[in-house]
Amino acid sequence: MKKTVRKFAWGILRLGIGLGIILFILTKINLSEMLAVLHQCLLQWPWLIVGTSLSAVCLLIGTERWKIILDAQGLKMTWSRVFCISLIGQFFNSFMFGSTGGDLARAYYAAKETHHKKTEAVATVVIDRMIGLVVLNIIAGVMLIARYKFFIDHRSTHLPALLMIGMITAIIAGLLIIYNIRFFKGWPILRFFEYHPKIGPVIRRMIASIYIYHRRGKVLLKTSLLTLAIHSLIILQCYCFGKSLQINMSIIDYFTVIPLIICLAAIPITPGGLGIREGLAVTMLSAFNVGAYQALPLSLMIYLVSVALSLFGGFIFLGYTAGAGHTVHDEIVELEDETADENR
Repeated sequence: MKKTVRKFAWGILRLGIGLGIILFILTKINLSEMLAVLHQCLLQWPWLIVGTSLSAVCLLIGTERWKIILDAQGLKMTWSRVFCISLIGQFFNSFMFGSTGGDLARAYYAAKETHHKKTEAVATVVIDRMIGLVVLNIIAGVMLIARYKFFIDHRSTHLPALLMIGMITAIIAGLLIIYNIRFFKGWPILRFFEYHPKIGPVIRRMIASIYIYHRRGKVLLKTSLLTLAIHSLIILQCYCFGKSLQINMSIIDYFTVIPLIICLAAIPITPGGLGIREGLAVTMLSAFNVGAYQALPLSLMIYLVSVALSLFGGFIFLGYTAGAGHTVHDEIVELEDETADENR
């Protein structure tokens, strides 16, 4: 009980940090200017419709990507089932502030659908996340190199760029360790985890599952191309919403800063990067002479569209609980228990 209370309190604290950052930004904004921009934004409704539609398209492509990964692991599910579980995962990411996030929910329901192959289901979610993060970091890295002069000339971009370089370095190091694990087996910390009676078998199965994709170049190529399409559409979505807010930036400008913002906001400080993303948007878009009264609504639009789509996942989750004869509370408790077992 105490553990549950601590998790809930930690989730509320993280939410409070995110909301606190947004409130701080609001104190620095001329609210009358922001309201005027929002009023004009409503008159530009075609851009809003296109931007919102692109978010739905990204969800469909993301479902196809995970379906390919599941099939490669031998976890067979129908496309519609994968889509429903993806929406449930998005719902948990948006509204559940405890330890049971969207990825764990996806793994849990995928395991239930595929004869309780928990480790393999978790591996598919890990791979799905890894591919998304690696491709996004590649885009960010390419833009850092291609527009290095822009990042050097604008002081507001220095810290985000350095953090991004650090993240890219960490990911490269992590991938080198994973795919050359035999050279690091002698390290005491790795030996401790490998031979741990509970963690060891899970880690070995996870690594084996990851190597399945390493040997399947076509699967990695397909999922990487789908991921590139998703990130490109997200950036195009930002461009559309920016047009509705009278932001004068080129599509190349969006490709320059949006990948960095998404990558850094993915660091789990606040739920869904709330507040962190908005602070980064205000800071980095200022290099293009975009006011905070425009940058803040742009960032919040992206977040709110995602939250609105995740509500459909909530309705599907209710259907799952009803189908299992559970209350919502019972289903969440069972999900948390299964998550705890997998983590032990």
